[in-house]
Amino acid sequence: MTDTNTNQLDFKSVIPLYFQLKEQIKCRIADNTWKQGQMIPSENEMAEMFGVSPGTVKNAFAELCKEGVLYRRQGKGTFVSKPDFSRSFFRFCRYGLENNEGREGNTIPNSRVLSSQVIDPGPRVREILNLGDEEKVIWIKRLRIIMDVPLILEDLYLPEQIFRGFDRIDISKKLLYPIYDEIYGIPIIWADEFLEPRVADGTLAEALAIHSGDPLIFVERIAYTYGDRPVEFRSGFGRGDQFHYHIQIR
Repeated sequence: MTDTNTNQLDFKSVIPLYFQLKEQIKCRIADNTWKQGQMIPSENEMAEMFGVSPGTVKNAFAELCKEGVLYRRQGKGTFVSKPDFSRSFFRFCRYGLENNEGREGNTIPNSRVLSSQVIDPGPRVREILNLGDEEKVIWIKRLRIIMDVPLILEDLYLPEQIFRGFDRIDISKKLLYPIYDEIYGIPIIWADEFLEPRVADGTLAEALAIHSGDPLIFVERIAYTYGDRPVEFRSGFGRGDQFHYHIQIR
């Protein structure tokens, strides 16, 4: 039997059906119709649901597997992926100290929380996180440290309505993204990150144990969950002498 969601695909559109179907699948994941780790309908079942050919579904599945949204298990089916947070700190901006052999270590930094409170956001934060006029944010200022070396002085902003109580969680030795996912059901799917060279003033130099005038990297990150919904905004000043930039283009 064909599902009523068939009419959500525009068969007269110039947008390919496989692409439209791919977006429909993402929407169903975003609204938790299909949850992380759950097996989704087969290619034939999906074809019947949306009134398209199995080949169209196969192309949509292939694209979503390539993007990491879905994964296949031989002889089992197709499943919604769970984010891998094992290297989430290094997924975007990279900081690190060299070990004895001159190779960069991937030690997860500790956090020294300097301030944690619920506040009214400024206009820019409100706009970035797409918040209503009355919505508040959790603001956390923290110093990130590896091997007793301060690396980043960071301000973190989270929608309070989504992350209520986060300001009372001990994050000193934890990665944030697993907390978002495991406690609040908000996985981080992708992020925009912006980098800009700066120099340290007296306050930043003292916080990062460097000299006034030393190079810094100013980093801003907007992190998104399913449905391209912004759920985290952070900005930070990092030591320029410990910054490494790496990007893969495919």
